[in-house]
Amino acid sequence: MRDRAVQPRTVGLAALALAAACASGCVRREIEITSEPPGAVLTLNGREIGRTPARVQFTFDGTYDVRLRLQGYESVAGSGTTDMPVWDFVGADLVAELAPMRLQRLERWHFILVPDSDANAGLMERAEAARRHVEAMPAEAPDAPAPRPVATPEGVKDGR
Repeated sequence: MRDRAVQPRTVGLAALALAAACASGCVRREIEITSEPPGAVLTLNGREIGRTPARVQFTFDGTYDVRLRLQGYESVAGSGTTDMPVWDFVGADLVAELAPMRLQRLERWHFILVPDSDANAGLMERAEAARRHVEAMPAEAPDAPAPRPVATPEGVKDGR
């Protein structure tokens, strides 16, 4: 039998084809977090993300720690969960990554913030205290104290 040597050019083309096949598939995983009202500061797993509504890419499924805060509303401390789809199970995930198509996965979490009654109560208490303070003030300004005499050099009249 005749030995056939593998040409470097053939190896290069095979490597290029394999790289193209591996790069052709893509799975994009995102979480969209919204709140009512919008504009709450969002912290996900201890990292401040920004304000709602927000989209975050993620790699691993599981439970995420979610915290939202907005002035005038009670802070929300909760969690959000991402469940693994069929194409992320062992074996199927490799096929999904290599398949020449894009898979998009979007998890949506919505949180409703409750107005902070303590914040409004505190505001009302401060307003009432300010009103009482103003009412307790005298209606007229007190008399100004008499001017103190100013020492003048001898021979100068009226401080000129």
